[in-house]
Amino acid sequence: MVSPLVALGVAFAAPVQAQDDAAGFDDRLWSSNPAAAPEQPAGQAGASQGGEISLVADAPSGAEEEEEGAPWRGSQVTYLNEIGVVSFDRSFDLTYNPYWLMTWVFRPRWWFDDVWNVAARLDISREATQADDRTYSGETWVHDLLLSAGASNFYTIPGAGIDLSADLVLTVPTSKISQARTLALGIGPGVRIGREFDLGPAGTLSLGYRVRFSAFLHRFTTGELETPIIPSCSGIDGGCDEFINTGERNTQWRVQHGVSIAWQPLEWLGVSTGFEHIVSWLYDIEADDPRLSNQAEADIDARYSSAFDVELTFVPWEPFEIGVGYATLSPQLAPDSTYYNPFYNRYSTVFVDIRLMVDGLINQFMGEGSEG
Repeated sequence: MVSPLVALGVAFAAPVQAQDDAAGFDDRLWSSNPAAAPEQPAGQAGASQGGEISLVADAPSGAEEEEEGAPWRGSQVTYLNEIGVVSFDRSFDLTYNPYWLMTWVFRPRWWFDDVWNVAARLDISREATQADDRTYSGETWVHDLLLSAGASNFYTIPGAGIDLSADLVLTVPTSKISQARTLALGIGPGVRIGREFDLGPAGTLSLGYRVRFSAFLHRFTTGELETPIIPSCSGIDGGCDEFINTGERNTQWRVQHGVSIAWQPLEWLGVSTGFEHIVSWLYDIEADDPRLSNQAEADIDARYSSAFDVELTFVPWEPFEIGVGYATLSPQLAPDSTYYNPFYNRYSTVFVDIRLMVDGLINQFMGEGSEG
């Protein structure tokens, strides 16, 4: 089955363009993008970072000071499984086409102090079912490499208690699809505001809003194929360029913004949700086609989409978090020009995340070693 991300890419322009692979919205809107919002320092329990609650319990008093100072706090390794909702309905399409994707997510992070940090993210995926958007059967593929630098909660608005955070995300085109799009680099500065409320016995409630502007630098304004569609083009005047170019425009700019809500009633249990609206602008067509008598009056360079997710997160054991939830990445228009439901459509998925928190694992080993 075609993945939701590739479906979004189709909505933006064409299958070869697929996605900017996490520059704006990777696996899921909030909980899977480590660079989307800087994480808060350890010890601020219940704070939502883009919809994902850090549920690792505070260390015992003897190790609490050490945990808060660990420069690698927030680093994670995640094993993600997501299944298309329509996979449970064999009659949804004329031919049954299920979707089950497995992904390993590596998210190192390093803190210089309680504000400044750098992070990276690399995803490696494989579809367990038959993939419609891959070259080989059982293919494992690498997503784009994300590098970020950010300032977390660098300022609190007096009287309002609203925290400000900012970061800069660089997208390095390590994925095949970005290389086909001739992407050289993606640059995405972002700002986030957040407010946490202490609900007493009911836990904590966190509200957040973020906005990100991204620019994508390509070698060409359109995607290209690996080999020309006419093998003997080398003998043609002008060479093979016109037979490699797809003619489908790449995304030049993108603006995305959204809200998140997270509630942590217990130290080991949390619920979060988020919704984001995404607008992408393709490279302009430099000149009108003189062969067309009527030109479109509406903006034909903009592409609209949205992302939504809801997640239940709990901690069975301190180094691990398990997230179970539902997500929808939605192009605005279906192939027949009708509007997709932004909360449920053919690209909706259910997912299970198993996250290993590196700082929690180290604390476990150090605790056992000190006891021994």
